[in-house]
Amino acid sequence: MKYIKTIIFEFIVLLSLLLINTCLYYFNIISDNTNNIFEIFIFIITFILTGIYISRRCNNKNYLEGLKISGINIILFLLLSLLFRYKLNIKIIIYYLLIIIFTVIGSLIGKFLKKKK
Repeated sequence: MKYIKTIIFEFIVLLSLLLINTCLYYFNIISDNTNNIFEIFIFIITFILTGIYISRRCNNKNYLEGLKISGINIILFLLLSLLFRYKLNIKIIIYYLLIIIFTVIGSLIGKFLKKKK
């Protein structure tokens, strides 16, 4: 159940940040290059926040929780890729590795934030 809540949390954060970014781009407040950079940062921030969110809800081995949730994310993205018939290439593999790295980093950050309280 905690994984479903985490995926829902991640989906809400991702959609809200992308909606803000899209509105800024639509009204020509940001340029094409800035939009691309913002999209990358939005995904990085989302996966770090997801790692923090999941690690604050577990008791031990937070990095494993980060690996589990990033694995679930990768499976969901692979299913969407198959649904839309995208080819697997090196850019997508690097993207999936970044998902794992940033979610684990977020879960480790959440572990240290949890210990401070």
